[in-house]
Amino acid sequence: MRLWRIFCIYSLLCFCATTHATVNVIFINPGFDKQPSTDAQSTGEFWYKVSNIMQAAADDLNITLTTHFANRNHITMKALIADAIKSKPDYLILVDEKKVLSDYLTTLNTHDIPIYFLLNRPDKLKLSTLKQRNVHVIGSVVPGNQEAGKHLATLLYQQHSKVNSGTMNLLALLGDYTTPAAIKRRAGLANFLSEHPDVTLVAEDVAHWSRQQSYTKTFAYLQTVPSINAIWCANDAIAFGAAHALNAQQRRDTAVVGGFNWDSAPAEDTYLDISMGGHVLLGAYALLAIYDATKRPQQFAIQHEDLTFFTQKKPMLQPLIEYINDGELGKINFLKFARSQANHLIFTVENLSKELKNTL
Repeated sequence: MRLWRIFCIYSLLCFCATTHATVNVIFINPGFDKQPSTDAQSTGEFWYKVSNIMQAAADDLNITLTTHFANRNHITMKALIADAIKSKPDYLILVDEKKVLSDYLTTLNTHDIPIYFLLNRPDKLKLSTLKQRNVHVIGSVVPGNQEAGKHLATLLYQQHSKVNSGTMNLLALLGDYTTPAAIKRRAGLANFLSEHPDVTLVAEDVAHWSRQQSYTKTFAYLQTVPSINAIWCANDAIAFGAAHALNAQQRRDTAVVGGFNWDSAPAEDTYLDISMGGHVLLGAYALLAIYDATKRPQQFAIQHEDLTFFTQKKPMLQPLIEYINDGELGKINFLKFARSQANHLIFTVENLSKELKNTL
């Protein structure tokens, strides 16, 4: 009888340990752990908010999430990845910012740690090479950057038609030359321009995601090409820099400005006409994919996914956007969006917004 009790207690302990075991995930965030103190460094708070949302989701999903920030330095990012591999997490989430990771990962012994790419992933050829070199890439999630780039241009075109007569003279400010998101958004803009010969692309330049670089370049372009009346920007930090340059020349009402990320304005008079966002939530989606795969691996295998997730900033989404910008997404129970749960909610911007409103 005593042996039976010991066996029962042992079985119960094993069951509890299995039930409550956490999944250890390390995320190497390419951005800053807080907003830089100077405009010269400011690329917006997108990556900081990605991690805040991921932590809120991790808390609901019983995932132990450790985040390390590379501060926009690819050398630092590589060092952080090497250190993360040494600690042997259950999963490693990476961002292929500026396409610097594919070749680097092939030089490491990754110890067969499952790697998941978030928002920026290597192309098919690079993924194939990683597989051949025994780098265990299990999946990824990226938003529809190309469609979003085109959609932003379309919305600027529509807004321009409301406030200006005549030709739309467009200045395009890109993120960089190599990051997949930047390349895809630019491709979307190219698609728009091919369908709208009535739009003139007067200039395009790279602002390296920076508000200060955007301000400097926009200020110069406005002086040399005064006909500019629309500015397409690869993120909101760039867009705010462009809007600030328009303000400095007392021309803000002569041009429409748009970007991506749903960022809060740095000043009341530095508004944007259009902001596309929602992709900031995909870090939470990545953790949900990992959670579902650990719960039901046969039914919910992790894969490479392309989601059309960008949504225009509009009044009905304002509570969600404000909570994202304030870092208060803990009010949403992300477990409700796990596919392994009965009666789960579909992970969409609209459903996340509704779920937040239900808690307020």
